[in-house]
Amino acid sequence: MEASNIQMAGKGILRTMRASNDAVADLVPVDVVINATLAAAWYSGSQTLNRSKNLLVYNCTTGGINPFRWGEVEYCINMTFKTNPLEQAFRRPNVNLRSNPLTNQYWTTVSHTLPALLYDGYLRLTGSKPRMMKTITRLHKAMMVLEYFTSHSWVWNNDNVAMLIAQLSPEDKKVFNFDVRQLHWAEYMESYCMGTKKYVLNEELSGLPAARKHLNKLRNIRYSFNTILVVLIWRVFIARSQMARNIWYFVVSLCFKFLSYFRASSTMR
Repeated sequence: MEASNIQMAGKGILRTMRASNDAVADLVPVDVVINATLAAAWYSGSQTLNRSKNLLVYNCTTGGINPFRWGEVEYCINMTFKTNPLEQAFRRPNVNLRSNPLTNQYWTTVSHTLPALLYDGYLRLTGSKPRMMKTITRLHKAMMVLEYFTSHSWVWNNDNVAMLIAQLSPEDKKVFNFDVRQLHWAEYMESYCMGTKKYVLNEELSGLPAARKHLNKLRNIRYSFNTILVVLIWRVFIARSQMARNIWYFVVSLCFKFLSYFRASSTMR
């Protein structure tokens, strides 16, 4: 994912995207690619006497030896931005991957388009220029480009890269490290997200307490909205049907009995 998409996820704007949880993301840090390029140039130049007639191709990938799947990418991004949120997030970070295109389209409408329209309506009422739908449209175009790659996996041959690593001296292996087996993906994604916060958005880490407070405020707003929605559903549907009321009371009584049993069990211990 690009830094701009990571930013959208951290701001709570990107909520759903089409991807397979089990598909290998095959991410490669840029410094790994640079180190491998330098090492390949050195090796090619050092083989003046034994140079092969065939052109060597180095597949600098991670999927074959240190796979990182899209479901893990989703988890790492959500956890990092919930712990270390971006400033003035639009919604709480919560990206969900969906492999079914119809399901993803539904949630795109519900989680992206409708909130954007409501927010732009609010901006118009307050005399501000609407901008959220423009942002969402740009986001959807970027997601459409990524869909094919986030829904499939590929297998690449890493034999030449392994050979190149073996040719390096112990010192060069440290200075020009491109052994992707040493990558710890959870730490890498946390660093990537925090780097987006600090170097792309120019947000200082000293602002984290205020950002966490804002995130808690968004959580309370969400809980309040869900409560109001449940009350409205009750008034419109359940309160008008005796059968629906009986089912509701039955479910509530079961929950109450379960809680009573749980408390009694805890007391006996």
